[in-house]
Amino acid sequence: MLHEYVGNIHLHTIHSDGYATHEEIAAIAGQVGLDFVIPTDHNVYVPGMDGWYGNTLLLVGEEIHDVYREPQANHLLLFNVGKELVQYAQDPQALIDAVNERGGLGFIAHPFEHSGAYASEPEINWVDWEVTGFTGLCIWNYMSEFKSYAHNLPSSLFAVFFPQAVIRGPFPETLDKWDELLRERKTPILCASDAHGTTYHLGPLSRVVLPYDYLFRAVNMHILTPEPFNGELGHDAALVYDALRQGRGFAAYDGIGAARGFRFSARSDGREATMGEELPLHHQVEWTVSTPLPADIRLLCDGQMVAQARGKELRCVTDRPGAYRVEAYRRHWLKTRGWIFSNALYVTSP
Repeated sequence: MLHEYVGNIHLHTIHSDGYATHEEIAAIAGQVGLDFVIPTDHNVYVPGMDGWYGNTLLLVGEEIHDVYREPQANHLLLFNVGKELVQYAQDPQALIDAVNERGGLGFIAHPFEHSGAYASEPEINWVDWEVTGFTGLCIWNYMSEFKSYAHNLPSSLFAVFFPQAVIRGPFPETLDKWDELLRERKTPILCASDAHGTTYHLGPLSRVVLPYDYLFRAVNMHILTPEPFNGELGHDAALVYDALRQGRGFAAYDGIGAARGFRFSARSDGREATMGEELPLHHQVEWTVSTPLPADIRLLCDGQMVAQARGKELRCVTDRPGAYRVEAYRRHWLKTRGWIFSNALYVTSP
């Protein structure tokens, strides 16, 4: 039996460019019902903050980049390192190697970005794709997508007041890159809020754009663990990190429909597997996808759709190896929007 936990990953505190303390972030996460939260401040590791805050587990990561590089690029999210590694910021491969030497995880923060002409934020892409050894990548960054709609003042104001009317899902080139990587090796994914809690001013008007509590109800990472949390920090942190490393989980836009309960599994010759796992192919594979709410469900293999269903379940049979993953879409604010993006399940040749 797998246990599902929901958390928000990649956000910022007062230790970099955020506007809340770790304690305040944990309290907000608890109020909206998150099981865990992982702040990742820019180029600063804040020790001593990991722990349980009420019913929410807070774990401290870091987002490292070379502040002297122009234009900016290559932001890497670090987890379970327990040490400052900003000294490697100028060399992405050395940084990734240092993370791996310490048994940590390194996820590319925002592989591709688009910034609207009116946005004050630059596009910060990952450009050094020749690197090896990173754990995986973040396929959906809510803040990155949000700033892509700041084309002018009217469109920016509309996005600020009605973000659910503009947010659609991961950038297509990010999904394409993920499928490319999946054809080469296992590549787990994350989704991220990139929350800062920043107040913006326009003349006499001021507003917190995408506040923490809003983002904690928006795009979240759902993980599946073989054991339940027991309240012991070391045990529970290990469960979170192992699920992220193995790709046992899925990215979900809970803001348009609670995704808790989504499941994706495959069976072949009496053996069963789920997200992040391998399944040897014996003649054929039987697939089962179930969603807690009706959706447009799509099963993809190596980036190509192989089955589709409308409703709360997809069942089909395939007969070829590859990296299989699920996308689910829902209508919200009169448009089709990304809802669930599963980690891959790997069908291997016998």
